Amino acid sequence: MGDAPLTRERFVERYGRFFGTQRIETIQKLGYLLIEGRGEGPYLFDTEGQRFLDLWNVGGVNSLGHRHPALVHAMQEALRSEDFGSLFFFSEAKGRLAETLARTAPGRLEVTYPAVTGSEAVDQAIKLARGATGRTEILHGDHGYHGVTGFALTMMAPGEMRDWAEPLIPDFRAVPYGDAASLRDAISERTAAVVLEPVRTDYDGRAPDPDYFPAVRRLCDAHGAKLIVDEVVTGMGRLGHVWGIDRWQVEPDLLVTAKGFSGGLFPVAAVVMRPEILEFFGDNPYRIISSYAWSNVGATVARRAIEETEKLLPEANAMGDRLEAVLLDLAARFPSVIHGVRRTGLLYALDLRDEMAGIGFLLGLFQRGVIAVASSQNLAVPKLYPPLILEDAQIAEFAEKAEDALGALA
Repeated sequence: MGDAPLTRERFVERYGRFFGTQRIETIQKLGYLLIEGRGEGPYLFDTEGQRFLDLWNVGGVNSLGHRHPALVHAMQEALRSEDFGSLFFFSEAKGRLAETLARTAPGRLEVTYPAVTGSEAVDQAIKLARGATGRTEILHGDHGYHGVTGFALTMMAPGEMRDWAEPLIPDFRAVPYGDAASLRDAISERTAAVVLEPVRTDYDGRAPDPDYFPAVRRLCDAHGAKLIVDEVVTGMGRLGHVWGIDRWQVEPDLLVTAKGFSGGLFPVAAVVMRPEILEFFGDNPYRIISSYAWSNVGATVARRAIEETEKLLPEANAMGDRLEAVLLDLAARFPSVIHGVRRTGLLYALDLRDEMAGIGFLLGLFQRGVIAVASSQNLAVPKLYPPLILEDAQIAEFAEKAEDALGALA
């Protein structure tokens, strides 16, 4: 196709059918088709040169921005000196990452099992809890989002995201998120684990009351169940701490991380747990295997991502205050569209008047060069996942474009 720019139309013409014609046409009709060119810092550029301020960052994959220089350098150095690695063997790169996880993780969590994606790591955590307890029942918060593999998808609320894949895995039960009394009624000596996000990220962006997680911890201890905290979205600084559960000063039995853990450069995930969880392995150290888990290159990038997150958090939290002020001002000026603003750390959720307004706001931002995201289970709740490197210039840019989009809706 020569040196001509790869426009949206040319992409659809040449490659569209390979991704499913109906799927591509639907995205096109929504006006949400973007052909990625490159990313740099807080921005994503398409192949036609348009710049987008990225306040979604794939739910936090690019929490440190696109192609953070320190992470790019770490990856380049690792590619020069490291082999990809094997799931059967260990290395200093893997050891240093596991050591860093143990240093930053809550309480006694110090043993790590590697994975590639968040969904895979959630599945691993549940299997580990079942193996450690000899039980099968899994309780989970309603309207959570834990991924789309087998165990993870089973915890998705009924609807278009999961119904087509039924039947899923038995002995899973949803309990009202944030309601300790309901969990007290549901948990028993059959319960292997309780699976929760620190914030219900995909439905309403709501954090529970301060006494919720301490109560969950006590209930799990009383019944011998494991507490699995899914930090795929809320970890790596998203809630103002390296790990979101630290806001409640609660130690889970297992913690799952992915997304921002990758530094946005190399797929990597992990389950960090109390040492006794793996005792049921006995003399078989390979009860769970994953061919691509923890490449030496990925381990080097992930360790640097944790270190950079620790450095950036103080200023990022201050930046978060300034972004919150902008959102509250917009809500005050457009009360017919925005009915509320929620913030937990560096995760923001807007309550819009209805789902049509939610979709309209997101598309309005996109047309003006800003990427945000809606909750897949609640389209009336757009969310912002600003990168930790966001500066005042980008906050001002967002304010101007959001005001324009909201004005069109109002």
